[in-house]
Amino acid sequence: MHFLRLFSVLVIGTLIEGFHPDTCSSYTTITGQYQRSCKYTLQSNDIAISDNFLSEGWYRFDSGAGNDMVTQAPSITQCGTIYPIWLQGELPSDADGEVNRTACIVGFAGPCSKTITIQIKSCGDFRVYHLVPAPQTSTGYCIGEKSPCPWGQTSKTGFTPCQDFIPKSTNPSVNVSLENKRLPNMPLLIKPVEPVFKCLFGEPFGGPYWYDTFWYINTDTVKVVKSQLYNSNQSWLYPNDWVDNYDLNMVVQCSVRVRQFQKGIPGHHNFSENFPAGMFPSSFSHKLKEGEMISIKLTVTVPVGCFDINHQNNCKTSIFLLTPEYRSSTDSCKPLSNQGGLAFDEKGCGIVIKSSTWWEEKILNVIGKSDGIINHLGERNLHIKLGSITESPDDISRVWYNFTMPDIKIRLYDKDDHMTNKLCYADTDPRMKTFDGKAWTASLAGEFVMYRDTRRKITVHAIFSSCKWNDWSGQGYCGCGIAVRVENSLFAYRTCEKISNHFSKPLIHHDTVYHICDDRHTVVDIGNPYTTITLPNGAQVQYYIGKNWLYEIHVTPSIFDEGNVEGLCGNPNNDSSDDFILQGSTESTLNSTVFQASWRVDINSTESLFGPNAVFNNNNFELPRYCDCTEEIKDNEYSISKYHNAKCSVASSAIMCSQTTPNSLTSTCTHYQNRYKRDSIKMDFNRLIEKRSAESDEVIEIMPLTIDPSFDPDFIPPTPSWKNGWNEVTARKHCENIILNNPARISCQNYIPLKESTDISIEQCVLDIRDSGSTEFSKYTLESLNHFCLDQIKKYEKYHVKNGFKRASVVDAIGKLVCPNDCSSHGVCNKGQCKCRAPYIGVDCSFTASIPPTNVTLPENGLCKTSKRACKKTNIFGFFHSEVVYAKLEEFEITDLGKTDRLSTATLKTTHITPTILRINLPTINLRRRSSYGNLYGIGFHISLSYDNMHFGESMPIVIFNDICYTCSASTLECNITRTCEDSSSSQNINIKKEKEGNDISLALITALCIVSVIILAVVCVLLYLKIRTTTCLSPKNDIKSPSSKCGECSPHLYETTNTDSITSQPPNYESLSPKSFITT
Repeated sequence: MHFLRLFSVLVIGTLIEGFHPDTCSSYTTITGQYQRSCKYTLQSNDIAISDNFLSEGWYRFDSGAGNDMVTQAPSITQCGTIYPIWLQGELPSDADGEVNRTACIVGFAGPCSKTITIQIKSCGDFRVYHLVPAPQTSTGYCIGEKSPCPWGQTSKTGFTPCQDFIPKSTNPSVNVSLENKRLPNMPLLIKPVEPVFKCLFGEPFGGPYWYDTFWYINTDTVKVVKSQLYNSNQSWLYPNDWVDNYDLNMVVQCSVRVRQFQKGIPGHHNFSENFPAGMFPSSFSHKLKEGEMISIKLTVTVPVGCFDINHQNNCKTSIFLLTPEYRSSTDSCKPLSNQGGLAFDEKGCGIVIKSSTWWEEKILNVIGKSDGIINHLGERNLHIKLGSITESPDDISRVWYNFTMPDIKIRLYDKDDHMTNKLCYADTDPRMKTFDGKAWTASLAGEFVMYRDTRRKITVHAIFSSCKWNDWSGQGYCGCGIAVRVENSLFAYRTCEKISNHFSKPLIHHDTVYHICDDRHTVVDIGNPYTTITLPNGAQVQYYIGKNWLYEIHVTPSIFDEGNVEGLCGNPNNDSSDDFILQGSTESTLNSTVFQASWRVDINSTESLFGPNAVFNNNNFELPRYCDCTEEIKDNEYSISKYHNAKCSVASSAIMCSQTTPNSLTSTCTHYQNRYKRDSIKMDFNRLIEKRSAESDEVIEIMPLTIDPSFDPDFIPPTPSWKNGWNEVTARKHCENIILNNPARISCQNYIPLKESTDISIEQCVLDIRDSGSTEFSKYTLESLNHFCLDQIKKYEKYHVKNGFKRASVVDAIGKLVCPNDCSSHGVCNKGQCKCRAPYIGVDCSFTASIPPTNVTLPENGLCKTSKRACKKTNIFGFFHSEVVYAKLEEFEITDLGKTDRLSTATLKTTHITPTILRINLPTINLRRRSSYGNLYGIGFHISLSYDNMHFGESMPIVIFNDICYTCSASTLECNITRTCEDSSSSQNINIKKEKEGNDISLALITALCIVSVIILAVVCVLLYLKIRTTTCLSPKNDIKSPSSKCGECSPHLYETTNTDSITSQPPNYESLSPKSFITT
């Protein structure tokens, strides 16, 4: 046993020793560094060899100057370095094996100022050295004792000893082309091609001669071919010679030496010019302004290979934008997006180089994106990196694999300062202001165009209707609807049911239409109180909900809007004289009513965004596509088109950075395609629409907008008179007091110009008091000014930077002063939003959590029909002052005996969707369960809501039932069985009886057939057994193939008895053989 253990150890040790790599075959080759020769003296323009960066390991040297360490001490500055390292001792022979040697470092103290230990092994024709990093810089190992031949002399190696020769000069140049490549097992009809470099030159007079060709990449010698005839393809540089060690955007060079005879002494080197191989831009540095575009020209110098020369149109390589943006300041990114500062058109998102047209010039169109901020330095640097990080399956040569290009630097200049203090709004009654600061009051009701892009289908519409309510007897209009259209996308929010001159009729719950085909560049951020819609051209739309009205509708233009927009907001060109341009005209008017009337939209027309006949033309525009490609493509993606689909979207050149994940209100374009006409999209608002997403329970009811029959579009409410003890003097005093002494305004005016906006706000405040006879609207005017202040401060990059350690930025400081109603002294203001202290809630902390939500409703009048909905969840409509709302559900049953008492109670937290929509998950129910109270018709829940989970409001019932069999009412909580269900039940009983009779007959037939089949099978088996027994003679002990005896001559004592009853199957070939073929011994 002990011997076996020793033997096992010996065997394992031998195997381990056998797997140890041989140093004569496992080493790194250092090629062509003839400067290491002791005959070479460091020149003034040389960079000294420094082996302190050398990794420890085994090395072999391959240089015409010699391949072994010198054994005599060189001088300082010899061997291409300042402090040479030489071998103290003899070089080993093959018989010596691997030996240790001492190497000396030449220094000012002597030829061996320091020593290091190395290992050397002789491998027959060469030696390998185990080297360690030099202990100091400008110190290198001294290899070889020869020097290059001087001009006029030559040798076989190009190094000493040399002799004179008759010089033959050539003028070579590098050229590249596609050449055939023969692969093993390739069909003859398939002719693959690959890029090949050629060293072209004219043959000298007096030939023929023989030529040596040297190839260099980035000054490294990569291939040497000697003594070849003129134009020999052996002298070409093939992909296999370099693709594993070098990537494109490299420098290729060749040199040629001439020999008079094949084995004669070669002449001097004739070098070509450097050949840049890859793809190169016209310049690596460009200047660009936000909103403008430049075209960068790219030259391709190396072709793309192809699996077959006859299919070059199908062979291509894709060059991607890898990392297009760097940011110098992370703080500057915070108020913006992370989408980068550059955008690229669809073809520029990546560059495709086809094998058939590889030489054509490529164009990369680069657009300067607006970051929506006034940059502190007025400019910023961005970088574009191009590369092919995936291997193209079409190019078997792999030449373009792993290609990267040095960064293209873009200096982007800011233009956002052109839109400083630009804001169009419709506040309160509504008080209007154009982009260029002209203030006026809207005096007409209806749907109006506030903003329209003249280049694309981008429009913003607003509804103004009577805002008269019970405790106000005056006249006036308020905003009750906002709609934003971007091409085929629509977002609309509406609070009024009718458009009227004399009365208001708010909706029970506010309507939201969310039909976003492109949720990347039409971004809707539903907040409380402000909702923000970001348009693809950089403009932003915001609205503020107060009670049942939109007290603020704000439109902020982008740098692309100057000269390109129209509507009630005017044109942001710093010229207020052309703000009142009539629709369809270039003429301006001084009459605000005439101006407003020209921009009215008939709600029954196809241009309306609220009416029943809205039509979106589907074929009248061709959208430009842009992408910013800020994320690197995945390694397994080969196609730029796939990359486009992932990263590019419909947009103008101002791709906006803000990107908010849409909530569950989102509907895709596909959702509406079943209702599309051939060339148009018609939004069907003629009836109540149950708009659902993928889950049927997400019901949102859309109430059609109507017009009061007595509505007069030209009616102008009479100018209200002063009332309730107010006059212009007292009103102005009040307005100046609250506005001029407002801390946010006082602080804000230190950073941005605010006088014009302040004066307009005071005038609007005065008019609101006159019209309403109260200060009801004053707080909204003040909040609008504060909101404008914060938005403008945010536009300056410098105001986002913190002033010193732990000190707030200007944006942070202003953000603590502009909260609605100063948080009613019940909360903390931060970034313009209140964080209320318990028990207070609401956007201004003016409500208490002990008062539950009121005026809440359920969709479909509280009925949940199981044939149309899953009835696992339900929306709840209302106006909610907090995102935290609790729901109490009290379960009951409806039977043929009536409604039962409460069966169970559950309390759960609702899901906040928007300030007007909540969602709750309903407990799992079973409508087929047995009820102890009678025949079960439906199951329901009394739902009541609470902000604090203690004080619940009035309950509202939801009834879940099978509407095929029953009709139910949520108001009476009664259900009745339908005649259809009764008829279907009777019919079902008859069908069950017939089916049972048919099943009995079928069962009898099947049983009879089975019995007959079993009998037939048994007979066949018996006959087969008898046949085999009488014609065969089998013995397990004898060879069945032996010819010594015949079956009929078998001796009884040679056989073993076999129980045939135990044999379940016979070998399949027995039955096919004749009796004579079975023989045994």
